[in-house]
Amino acid sequence: MLVLDDYCFVCGKDNPKGLRIKFTYGEGRANAEFTLDREYQGYKEIAHGGIISAIIDEACAYATLSLGVKAYTAKMYVRFRRPVKIGERLSVEADAKLVKSKLVEAKAEIKDEKKRVVAQGDLRFIIYEEKT
Repeated sequence: MLVLDDYCFVCGKDNPKGLRIKFTYGEGRANAEFTLDREYQGYKEIAHGGIISAIIDEACAYATLSLGVKAYTAKMYVRFRRPVKIGERLSVEADAKLVKSKLVEAKAEIKDEKKRVVAQGDLRFIIYEEKT
């Protein structure tokens, strides 16, 4: 069973170690603005790639959720185009579309303050159907 609560690492407001990113979403789209603190770095002053990937995954999940379905990530490809600086204001935008009865495809981009793409993701989600 897929249950949403407020303890998600990326968006959960109750997770003291999480990112607490607040997403706006609807009609197959999702977006957010955020700044990463030093706790999320890999190399000095550079965000860890796993954190960037998690944000892309979450943005695409919200875009998928806005289609009226619950789904889980089946496949994710992330391309890192530039280093992501710690402390810099970033934005993420995602789009999702239903491509088959149980499959959603989604894409996301993270951009820096200068509107340059720093990372891109292509994801596939499998729609979760609850068994009764």
